[in-house]
Amino acid sequence: MTPTSPAEATTTSPVRRLVGIDVARAFALFGMMATHILSGEGSEEGAMGALHDLAGGRAAALFAVLAGVGLALASGGADPTPPKVARTRHTTLVRSVALVALGLTLALADTPVAIILAYYGVLFLVAVPFLSLRAPALTGLAVTCALVTPVVSYWLRGPGGLDEHSGDNLSWASLAEPVSVLRHLLLTGYYPVLTWTTYLFAGLAVGRLTLRQPRTAALVTAVGAALAAGAWLVSQVAVRLAGGFGTLVTDGLLSRYSVTDATPNSSFYGVTPVNDPWWLLVRVAHSGSITDLVHTTGTSLLVLGLTLLVVGRLGEVVPVRMLAAAGSMTLTLYCVHVLAVGLNAAGADPLVPPWPFLALNVVGAVIIGLLWGAPKRRGPLEDAIVSMAGVAARR
Repeated sequence: MTPTSPAEATTTSPVRRLVGIDVARAFALFGMMATHILSGEGSEEGAMGALHDLAGGRAAALFAVLAGVGLALASGGADPTPPKVARTRHTTLVRSVALVALGLTLALADTPVAIILAYYGVLFLVAVPFLSLRAPALTGLAVTCALVTPVVSYWLRGPGGLDEHSGDNLSWASLAEPVSVLRHLLLTGYYPVLTWTTYLFAGLAVGRLTLRQPRTAALVTAVGAALAAGAWLVSQVAVRLAGGFGTLVTDGLLSRYSVTDATPNSSFYGVTPVNDPWWLLVRVAHSGSITDLVHTTGTSLLVLGLTLLVVGRLGEVVPVRMLAAAGSMTLTLYCVHVLAVGLNAAGADPLVPPWPFLALNVVGAVIIGLLWGAPKRRGPLEDAIVSMAGVAARR
């Protein structure tokens, strides 16, 4: 998802940064790396399968939730004043265009990664009209989106006949078919904006809270744990009531989804199948079902709350500074990672095996962040986008 934090960086100085949020961004980045690298043959077994399943769907959701948090902080946090909201609306429009353009450009590279940036940019655009809202209204929007958008998506793709699966990333060449691009971004892609508004509004709602208070962080942690556990339980019951996964994954779906006696494959492609409405209550990574959205929103809040609590207790010790350095420039590091995965997968076999390559990516991200001087110094892509947004805001 996406991996950037310019929203907060525009109006907050390094002294005022919430370091716990940077640490949470680092975990989201590392989770995305694990999902991309620990895939393919052998990824469904042992430690590799366990880590892939743990990160799958949850890391990208965490990125999206943190995007909402960053936008809320940039527009005033718990006190969104009209001047701050107005400025953030202008700068967010620029960021939206920049992220879409960057995503379309990055997709020109030969990489197996499902690139999130174009979807992320559209989510920023969706946020603009809602930046003046307070936490209760934003919470209501998040709940409504979690419950309603999966149903709307199912209806549009099923009875509406708009289901269109494509594993290709959207690039500049895709713009030759604008209708297909819009459908991909909003409805059928790997990170469909329609259902991902749940994460956006949840993050905006959390960003309107007084996150520097330990009591608030503890509340965010508790709510996240309850949502994650509750959604998982509902999904287990739904699968049993539906007759098991074997009845849900029909022969016509086997080209896109695999199934065992217990669970389907580690993730879907952004949306639920449309052969059975029971999918709306089944939690599978990247499915956009009701339980998937609620569960991954919960895990995102859980991670965010825990990082705020732990960092608040430990202070900026060395491990925290190392994670914060990587987490404060995730847009730049994400793009480097996407290109690196493409290079590593260029041949018939990976140049570097999965575990060593994951270690190189994680350690490399931390080292780059530290050498660059983050978080006191913005990453190069972050700085370019913030600079463009600042120029737009002054006009």
